[in-house]
Amino acid sequence: MEETKRGKVFFFANMTKANSDEVLESAQAIAREKGFECRTYASALEMFTDCASERPCCIITIGGDGTILQAISGAVNNGCPINTPIFGINLGKIGFFSETDIGGFAEALDRFCDGDYTIEEASQLRVRIESGEEFICLNDFLAFKNGFSSVSHIDVSVDGADMGIIHGDGIIFSSSTGSTGYSISAGGPVVAPNLDVILVTPVCPHSLTARPVVASFNSTIHVTVRSDCILYADGIQIMELPTGSSFTVCKAEQKIGFIRIGRRNVFRLIREKLA
Repeated sequence: MEETKRGKVFFFANMTKANSDEVLESAQAIAREKGFECRTYASALEMFTDCASERPCCIITIGGDGTILQAISGAVNNGCPINTPIFGINLGKIGFFSETDIGGFAEALDRFCDGDYTIEEASQLRVRIESGEEFICLNDFLAFKNGFSSVSHIDVSVDGADMGIIHGDGIIFSSSTGSTGYSISAGGPVVAPNLDVILVTPVCPHSLTARPVVASFNSTIHVTVRSDCILYADGIQIMELPTGSSFTVCKAEQKIGFIRIGRRNVFRLIREKLA
């Protein structure tokens, strides 16, 4: 067998998606035809762990935004650094993180091989619980009420400046990347590319004065829940927060790289994908 000329690519597919097996097979055939050695993983954590020693050119994900978020979250929150860029093939409805669908993959991979691409670095956030536990997210952390009919009461301060107690369903703490996620649905702003901030977006607040806040990415946000809440990271429940629990939100040092082919217009994507 002829020696691989272009190196390795790792594949991670969400096999619960319709036609994911056919798309995975087609994508691998395209990559092999262009000289790549292909390896498929069922475990994202195992895949990202192998990246350190195997040094693939990129990770190709097949699925929606949730597939990428869960894969990254599972790795970084188990102490696995992600130093390999991600090339997303979209099978979901939205696909903000993905770069192409299977129909455009061959052309996109050609441009990748020719060096006609950029790496978009996405910043992450870190939560530090008063008990010492830490979690990282790419999109957002959410402190949400513990019960359908209950109300959350959450005390927030930004760099020591008290925002007061916000009453409602909860509060979203999102990165710039996460501004087009849950935060935008809750009335938060869209953050322009290359601008790192932390968004604090109340969810269904009981006061018209509780408005979204844009904080510096270097800020430290201190949070104390005055009612029982649940903490989520990128949509995954990570722990319950009993009344009186405190945590801080701040930047995480590590960034995630996404392969981009051509110029990316986030405002056009919002018009097209969220119409």
